[in-house]
Amino acid sequence: MDPLLPGTSLRGPVELSNCDREPIHIPATIQAFGCMVVVRMADRRIVSASENVSHWLSDFQPSWLGKTLDQTLPTLGSLLDQVAQAREGKLIRRDELALGESGLTVSAHHCDGLGFFELESRDIGSEGQPADLVGRVFAGLENRELQELYQRMIELIREFTGFDRVMLYQFHEDDHGSVIAEAKCEEQEAYLGLHYPAGDIPVPARRLYELNWIRTLADVHADAIPMLPGRVAVTGDDEADDSLRPINMTYSQLRAISPIHLEYLRNMKVGASMSISILSGGRLWGLVACHHRTPKVLSPSQRDACELAGSVLSTYLTSRRQEAVLKRQVGIRERITSEVSKLANVDDFLTSMENAAPWMSDLLDADGFVYCTGERQIRWGETVDAPRVGEIVAALEQQDRQSVLYTDRISGWIPAAKEYEDRVAGLLVIRMGQRDGGLLLFFRKPYAKTIQWAGDPNKTVTDESGRLSPRKSFEQFTQEVTGTSRPWSATDRETADTLLSTLNSVIVEQAARVQRINRELRQLNADLDAFAYAASHDLKEPLRGIHHYIYLLEEAGTHGDQAFHRSLRGLKQLVERMSDLLDGLLRFSRAGRQDLWWEEFTLQEVVGQAQDILFAGSQPDHVDIQIESAGPLNGDFACIREVLTNLISNAIKYNDQETVEIRIGTQDVRNSPLKAHPELQSNVVYVRDNGIGIEPAHQQQVFEIFRRLHERQEYGGGSGAGLTIVRRIVERHNGRLAVESDGKLGTTIHFGWEPKA
Repeated sequence: MDPLLPGTSLRGPVELSNCDREPIHIPATIQAFGCMVVVRMADRRIVSASENVSHWLSDFQPSWLGKTLDQTLPTLGSLLDQVAQAREGKLIRRDELALGESGLTVSAHHCDGLGFFELESRDIGSEGQPADLVGRVFAGLENRELQELYQRMIELIREFTGFDRVMLYQFHEDDHGSVIAEAKCEEQEAYLGLHYPAGDIPVPARRLYELNWIRTLADVHADAIPMLPGRVAVTGDDEADDSLRPINMTYSQLRAISPIHLEYLRNMKVGASMSISILSGGRLWGLVACHHRTPKVLSPSQRDACELAGSVLSTYLTSRRQEAVLKRQVGIRERITSEVSKLANVDDFLTSMENAAPWMSDLLDADGFVYCTGERQIRWGETVDAPRVGEIVAALEQQDRQSVLYTDRISGWIPAAKEYEDRVAGLLVIRMGQRDGGLLLFFRKPYAKTIQWAGDPNKTVTDESGRLSPRKSFEQFTQEVTGTSRPWSATDRETADTLLSTLNSVIVEQAARVQRINRELRQLNADLDAFAYAASHDLKEPLRGIHHYIYLLEEAGTHGDQAFHRSLRGLKQLVERMSDLLDGLLRFSRAGRQDLWWEEFTLQEVVGQAQDILFAGSQPDHVDIQIESAGPLNGDFACIREVLTNLISNAIKYNDQETVEIRIGTQDVRNSPLKAHPELQSNVVYVRDNGIGIEPAHQQQVFEIFRRLHERQEYGGGSGAGLTIVRRIVERHNGRLAVESDGKLGTTIHFGWEPKA
């Protein structure tokens, strides 16, 4: 059973107050323009037939109930086999079956364990071919605007079917409908532009329209024909009352119409009707409603043509509407992307929101905007004051944690909003981030509108028994609506979703940037601590020595020239020491400030320039530098050259072998100690030497500024800034470093960075 269709019959008469609960798919009656035979699929036995079946099949006997098709109507047996193979509700129609009567069409389907055979006249004189209608419709629809297309479609269907009036009826988001195109007889009153309340087509009726492309009502004044019996056993246990259930006529073409709907049509002075469903994404978008002032029924072939037209038109119209929507969405996305890219370059998100307020409001056709986070608010355009915004935020806290909420009448949600509904009436809310990303509030001014109803939608009629019945007048009724804004359309809401996801990406990007900046600040603070230590200790030490030698120079006059020259040499050494320290600080500072210039280069090129800087074309004989493997690199050439210059210099300086051996190469990250960082790919370089090595306990300390593991006079001195500069440059490339050494012989330093796409 479909969940949107009521499962049990109503107790008492059907009236306006309960028609939305009427199980219209199990009426136990059919219309009089045909007959019906119902067969249980499990055992092929006839379980019910319409009271008028003998009028259509003169041989049919009441005693046939309970007997199989093979015993009674063997011609239908082969058709039942085809029906069993089809999906539920799939209609199979046959004109050529020999049933002892001429000019009959049999339509068959199965539903809820029962097989249905519906028989009606085949009026050859009025038949039309499906291709006739579909071909003519599409020949006239190409290259037309949607509204023009709707009108042309209605005119062609009226011409094909011969109905007095044909309308295209579109459902709105609140399920009420309006006539958006109409073709009629000249003397008839126009319904174009009129609105109809949602209750005119209750939920069960809308669901049946979704399940069936076409619905026919041949004569609103004709009596319905009962099914005998009206309840049957689907399981085969015909004796047990609790196994009997109503016959599910969801897909039946002959299914009788609700008495409330019949009364509604009679009040409209309609004698017959037919509806063609227009679906969009499986949901009911609208109806082609056909009305005739006298009884009328199309032949099965004509209905087939209309059904095919409804199916094809649904696909075509959906495609056209989606094309228009997609075109607008592309424009919206391009604008959002363009504007939001500017926000990403602003560190202060509040400032960026203030700058973005005009274009975001324009994007959503809003008249005012508020961004609030915590106690702070940014406002633009027509809004409410801060306390009122606080009331809205408090009310939002009571709502579900949906990302986008909207209303065209704030006062319907917050009663206090009536005080300002003359200024703002509509609200769309976007919740930023997972929790505390802030709220974007978009306001719309009130929009007084006039709705033309087909009769007063709130007016009902009570008969002598007190029963509520449909309105009897469909004369134009004008309703003035105030205190609401223009509604937020589906496109508006999709735009809000797109804006939300894009802004969230900016927030994530800014959070990552803040995290990176904080990480760099922590490193800078550590470096500053080291610098403070160097400034207070390493730099003061030469100053103390200089002060001492100045004193000695002053006394040298009394001790002779030898003491003078000795003091002068000491002073010169201390000045050189201070110069080295200051040079190291300068190089370290530049390594953290300069912009990176990404380019492609080879290892041979960068190693060659590093050698030129170190040796000026005269490499010492005891130094052996070889490139073992060389692949292409992507990075800042000058920075990588600085790294290699420092590493080669250290490999030579901290080496007590007769021949200094230095091996340099590139390697795949998977084959290196940096394999935990696959993003480095093949942008990994190693420098290996045969020097004194670095104890494992000291392999991180050597990268601290001015940190030396030996006495100043050992291994040629130095400032202790070289490896710190190496670390800083690699980190500027978002890279990684690793040291391999047993502390006894040789060191290999690996460094790598992610190549820039």
